[in-house]
Amino acid sequence: MRSPLRKAVVFDKSGTTVDPCRVVLGLRTGTCYYHISTLAYVRDRRSALVNVRGPFSAIMNGDVKRLRLKVSCSALPPEVEKAIGPDLLTGDVMEGLRAAAEKVRCHCGSDLGICTALVVDPEGRVSDIVGLGGRLYDEVPGAIRSIIASGADVFLATGNCEESSLKCGKALGVRREFIVFDASPRDKCKLVRKLRGFYGSVIMVGNDINDLPAMREADVAIIVNRDGGGCDLGPEVDYVVPSLREVERIVARIDSA
Repeated sequence: MRSPLRKAVVFDKSGTTVDPCRVVLGLRTGTCYYHISTLAYVRDRRSALVNVRGPFSAIMNGDVKRLRLKVSCSALPPEVEKAIGPDLLTGDVMEGLRAAAEKVRCHCGSDLGICTALVVDPEGRVSDIVGLGGRLYDEVPGAIRSIIASGADVFLATGNCEESSLKCGKALGVRREFIVFDASPRDKCKLVRKLRGFYGSVIMVGNDINDLPAMREADVAIIVNRDGGGCDLGPEVDYVVPSLREVERIVARIDSA
């Protein structure tokens, strides 16, 4: 039953609560890109970003049977996307996953574990490997704990892997059942829509275009734009802020009813 006095605040992870370290490694070329937008990279190449699900130890040990694939975002034709499956986890791909993870570890480290993903091209082949790590932005733990202490329920909805997402949630004091990992933009949207059936106000906080579907469903949409650059994401956005400290103040001012 909808509670008019309750607030739910849904946070994205990478770029919103976590300063990400991204590595994109060309599987066939060996070319390595650091700190680029994987969403833009995939979109520009009309490809798909496919999360590798399962324990990180299975990647390191080459235990393919414990791994699963989930499409995070896609510009592929439906028939190509539908064909994506575990057969993509060949020996060279597994080696690429370990190499990308090692590059993340050596380049900037990660307090929250390392996630991996595949870039699948329009022919259904793995073209690149993605490694993702990161650290919480300095103000984030205090801001989120303050929001929780104010009585709001905080959710974490992220396209990142399970292990990293759960470590992030634990560090922030977010309840395990309030964490949604391996989430596509559609998954985030469904979560916000569901929460609106229980809360008087639902606030979505993100930093990129993949958060827009959820923002359209939210009562209040907040973009965190840390670098101060262009951030024209359309009428869905109610606030553009430089840090989560501003989010904390906005949430405090919002009436739930």
